[in-house]
Amino acid sequence: MPPTPRKQPDPGVMIRDAVAQVVRWASHADTRKQLFDPREAGLTPTDVALLEYIDDKGPVRVSELATQQGVDKSTMTPQVRRLEDKGLVDKQADPDDGRATLLTASTAGRRMHRNIGKAGAAVVDEILSDWTDDDREAFARLFTRFAEQLLRGEPSPRTDSERNTTGDVIKGS
Repeated sequence: MPPTPRKQPDPGVMIRDAVAQVVRWASHADTRKQLFDPREAGLTPTDVALLEYIDDKGPVRVSELATQQGVDKSTMTPQVRRLEDKGLVDKQADPDDGRATLLTASTAGRRMHRNIGKAGAAVVDEILSDWTDDDREAFARLFTRFAEQLLRGEPSPRTDSERNTTGDVIKGS
């Protein structure tokens, strides 16, 4: 009797497992240092994410940063102050609302953002160095598409209460 072919895992399971591995890898202190603080500027991954957002989208209000990070404005204020104390962001009054403040990346902040981006890209390039150009380009395109999809909204329209412990949708949902 011929052997029964093994069923390939579901793509969703494979991707979820791969994302978990990437998160574990990116959570390692040495990896974070290489990706987010290559010049030992004393930045946390959150600092880097905020600086990138401010540089890419600025000028922005603290409330917008809080919404983007999914935290309260009171939580965001000390994080922004750290960037300001390092000279990476500038504050200015919002011309549309004198009570509000707008944040922009300073010259040093823009330079830091570029340097961190280059250093992080070099780490990824080294990891993928034995991949073909076609594979690297396909992965970059698909992974970017996946990341953009994540940023557009929730990973699934279903709520946790609609799933059982195996992740299956409960009937009637």
